[in-house]
Order: sequence, then C-alpha cells, then structure tokens
Amino acid sequence: MGAQVVVNSAVRVEERGRELLIAIPGRKNFWLNLVSFVVTLPREKRVFLDELGALIYQDCRQGLTVARIVENFSGRHGLSIDYSRQSVMLYLKMLAEKGVVGFLIKEQTDGGTSR
Repeated sequence: MGAQVVVNSAVRVEERGRELLIAIPGRKNFWLNLVSFVVTLPREKRVFLDELGALIYQDCRQGLTVARIVENFSGRHGLSIDYSRQSVMLYLKMLAEKGVVGFLIKEQTDGGTSR
C-alpha cells in the first residue's frame, strides 16, 4: 500500500468529456517484426477509462501512493476504506497489466535493518 504509482511516459491520453482514452505504443522485438510482414499488427493498444477510472488515473499522474489513492477514492465516493481498497487495487492491477502504470517500491530501513 506504500508503493508509489508511476505512469508510463510513453502513453498518449485523449480526454473525452469525463472519460479518457489511453493509447499504449506496441512493443517491438524480432518476432513481432517478422510476423508483421505476414499479418498487420496494431501499432498501439487502447484502453478506455470511464469516469471513475479517469479519476484514479489522474491520482496516478500525481505520483501518489496506493494508500493515498485509496483514501481519495473513499472520500470522493463516500465508501469504506476496505471496499475502496479492493476496487482501487483491482483497477490498478488492470492498468499495470496493460502497461499503463507501474509501481515504485522504496526500501525502508529502520535502525539499520531492512523491512
């Protein structure tokens, strides 16, 4: 919960009212280049975020920790912290799997011992 959320700097974001369309550039490697001679491959993946997802994404762009994003979500929508944690964590997992966000985990030391 103390991990900081970082946004993939290669993504392109289009606002559509209160919703967002995020375009993630495709990865290139030898095999994909080889296959692209036979089959047309999309140059980017697209992820559509609804209003709730757009709010979570905006928090991610601020470089907030997961715990702070959960608190913001809970406060905005009047939900319990437990329900908000489950919802936000599922959403962040989906964004991470699609390559939109990542997590920066800082090593904590307390009196010379690592946790």
